[in-house]
Amino acid sequence: MSAYFLALDIGGTKTSGALFTENCELVDDYVYTAPSQTFKGEEAVYQNTKNVLETVLEHFSLSVNDVRGIGVGSPGPLDSKRGIIIHAPLMGWKNFPIVARLKNDFHTDVLIDNDGNLGAFAEQRCGVAKGLQNVAYMTVSTGCGGGLVIGGKIHHGKHDGAGEVGHVSIDKNGLPCPCGSRGCFELYASGSAMNRIMREDMRKGIRSRVFEFAEYDENAVNGKILDRAAAENDEYALSLFEKEGELLGFGMAHIFNLFDPDVFVLGGGVTKSKRYFHEALMRTLRAYSIQPIDDESVRYSIMNDRVVLFGACYMIREALG
Repeated sequence: MSAYFLALDIGGTKTSGALFTENCELVDDYVYTAPSQTFKGEEAVYQNTKNVLETVLEHFSLSVNDVRGIGVGSPGPLDSKRGIIIHAPLMGWKNFPIVARLKNDFHTDVLIDNDGNLGAFAEQRCGVAKGLQNVAYMTVSTGCGGGLVIGGKIHHGKHDGAGEVGHVSIDKNGLPCPCGSRGCFELYASGSAMNRIMREDMRKGIRSRVFEFAEYDENAVNGKILDRAAAENDEYALSLFEKEGELLGFGMAHIFNLFDPDVFVLGGGVTKSKRYFHEALMRTLRAYSIQPIDDESVRYSIMNDRVVLFGACYMIREALG
């Protein structure tokens, strides 16, 4: 019997693939990543996605006969039961039958789920929430994607859309969101939101080491520069992280009040600066949550960019038994 699983993490910027053992251990700590070829058409994007998996197999001198199954993580909305990505504008995919295509090309079992769901699943199976039954997860990076594990299983909801914490509205008259709503959480608390705020403040003439480091180029501001300025006790940088902590705590309180999870796990690039916003996050979370919040209620992922790959592996392994 084949001893390996392939895992795929499809993103708007990059797509990653990896090989795992039958115990969901990453083989040789190897992850292959390629640009996602967004906006080049659905077939070009698919062929690039397929090539990621083929490159992983070539790296280990394996064939599809050595693979027991493929687990795929992708942004939503999608239909995990039918294996269809309903709408991914960056990819040009609309009702794209990705599972059927991959099965046809690799002649093995394939399963797909939302990347946020798989992040939650990975943390519950082998991450900082290992063994806990009820886990909320959110990645704070370009956007704010999320997932829920309830009773040890991914909670999909009726339309495969549960856990979309980034699209909980915190201001009904707020900024318009591409999802069609207004005031969505990720428009204020994501890395992209922080970058937007920094650009706006630079135009206003606010003084900060952040803008000095960026040489007053709006396109150069980013989280790394903000973190660097905070490390030098820059007042503006510290205040922006304080606001980020308050926003995160406020948004997360909704999830605690609704689901009362054992733990809420945060991942994504913004969390690399947690030392500057964690205190504000916890203070705000305690203020708005009706549940008791202790120091272990919020944990930070240590799997980072690999969390979806691990979740995809556990998904396919457990489905095949």
